[in-house]
Amino acid sequence: MNKTVLWVLALVIIAGGWFLYSSTPAQEAGETGESVEGDTASQQVPAADAAVNVTATVGVNVPAEVITFTDNGFVPSTVTVKKGQTVRWANNSGAKVWPASAVHPSHAVYPQKSASDCLGSSFDACRGLAQGESWDFTFNYVGEWKFHNHLNASQWGAVKVTE
Repeated sequence: MNKTVLWVLALVIIAGGWFLYSSTPAQEAGETGESVEGDTASQQVPAADAAVNVTATVGVNVPAEVITFTDNGFVPSTVTVKKGQTVRWANNSGAKVWPASAVHPSHAVYPQKSASDCLGSSFDACRGLAQGESWDFTFNYVGEWKFHNHLNASQWGAVKVTE
């Protein structure tokens, strides 16, 4: 009986260690002109695969707003934040979602750009997010910034950024 309990305990510890270790790279890499954070003077932009945070990350901007992607689209579809605040897109649908700056397909309207952007601006998750994944972006420019689901451009919303 004691051997069985010890084996189960060992397996739980190993599985827990593997889970923590496997989720660390996305979390540690997660800073940008996003938080998968930055300022307009100097931006840190992640590699495309580092832009997604699967779980909450200590030391990364806490999002001011969360936009949830459901089977019916973005909820809410419009949010308002202050300059320098972060918005999180969380996928709670059964399909992948790829949040990206409008206008489809160029994604070039948002002015923050970097050599490592996957399409037209830094405001782009650069890949589809699976169910349960999220992506953070910190807005450094005042304005109304429209976004869409790059995988289904009829799904869209807007982030209004004020001083």
